[in-house]
Amino acid sequence: MKESVTLIIMGVTGDLAKRKLLPAIYSLVTKKKLKNFAVIGVSRSENSMSSIIGESKKFVKGSNQKVWNKIGKRSEYIKLNFEDSEGYKVFGKGCLSLEKRFRLSGKRIFYLATLPEHFPAIVKNLKEVEMGKNKEDWPKLVFEKPFGYDLSSARKLNKTILSLFKERQIYRIDHYLGKELVANISLLRFTNRIFEPLWCKDHIENVQIILNEELTIGSRGEFYDKYGVLRDMVQSHIFQLLSLIAMESPEKIEGEFVRDKKLEVFKNLNVKDVLLGQYESFKSESGVAANSTTPTFAALKVFVDTPRWKGVPFFLKTGKALNETKAVIYIKFKEVSCLLSKTCPSDTNYLIINLRTNEGVALEVNTKIPGKNEVEPVKLDFRIKNKYGPNTPEAYESLIEDIIAGNQYAFVRNDSIEYCWQALEPWLKKKISIHRYKKGSKGPKELNKWSEKNKIGWRS
Repeated sequence: MKESVTLIIMGVTGDLAKRKLLPAIYSLVTKKKLKNFAVIGVSRSENSMSSIIGESKKFVKGSNQKVWNKIGKRSEYIKLNFEDSEGYKVFGKGCLSLEKRFRLSGKRIFYLATLPEHFPAIVKNLKEVEMGKNKEDWPKLVFEKPFGYDLSSARKLNKTILSLFKERQIYRIDHYLGKELVANISLLRFTNRIFEPLWCKDHIENVQIILNEELTIGSRGEFYDKYGVLRDMVQSHIFQLLSLIAMESPEKIEGEFVRDKKLEVFKNLNVKDVLLGQYESFKSESGVAANSTTPTFAALKVFVDTPRWKGVPFFLKTGKALNETKAVIYIKFKEVSCLLSKTCPSDTNYLIINLRTNEGVALEVNTKIPGKNEVEPVKLDFRIKNKYGPNTPEAYESLIEDIIAGNQYAFVRNDSIEYCWQALEPWLKKKISIHRYKKGSKGPKELNKWSEKNKIGWRS
């Protein structure tokens, strides 16, 4: 990238900056994709970039100290209370000084890796001190999820931001959309003629989207107790994945063409049934209320009320402290008539998209066992690392590259956010039983009855 840019990380002392953002910057510098740049770390506490970079190093395997030194020399830490308008004047002078030192263009990316409650104050103050003075599509503002707490707060936040900046300057991050294979879902569908004719209610029985985690909430107790699994995972990651499976063919696989088609899906989401759970030790986690009713597990039955998908259920499942970590989409095709006199296929065909471990695509088809008049399913399996090696870009690396280039394909638009909240709103307000489950289990025992009622046999 030839563009000179100032990367400003608001909330640089947090886990996201140390684990993801600084390692992504490191990778871009290593690959010489980021040459003329500066990094400004901003947070409310006393700190230094050398200390923060030191903590970030452990998240990059076999890192090169020379690259870290280069980043360190081009970095500066600024202490700032996000609500203090006077402090932004000092902050602005610090930015100008660093940009002047490295002869940068003044094109800035403000990455808001802070708690969502700070978003309005940061946006207003940046605009007031002219740090966010519009020039073409710069500066660019990046927001981490969750974007809002419910429909009302999301609308209010969108209104605040869009009164000061243009939508084309706004990048709402959903890091799942930065994963290499997720970016490939549209290409898989629309550049392979064999799939698109079958991608509809006539041939697909159901779709399962599963994002399971073995980890507990860890140090995120206070945040997670406020938001819970529906707000943290379903409204964002899972609905975004669903839209890529369900959307109609765009005119082009880029930017607004894709975002327009995804919006049509969000407008037609119909959540029919929800099961919620909470792992048994959740209330003992730091920052969690002793009487918390926040769910850490969810299973949903959702329909997309469009002609293509009429009557096809999308089953969604996600949770913390489960028996395995898995991110996978199963597309189950309808059964065919049995044409054999003795043994029929034991199962139908599946298209399996693995998004996390062993990322790749597999197609399960039925084939004859040699020497026998019997059928068994076999996998036609493609894995990204087997074909392209282990060095495919991490999600945040790809996303930062897209932000600099102005490519909004993998980012969430304001109207999509609001329709996703709208689909979940009735279930957020409804009093639903929270079923307890053991850490390391598959979820609440009640999931079995719920699955029987909804005629779903989970693959994971």
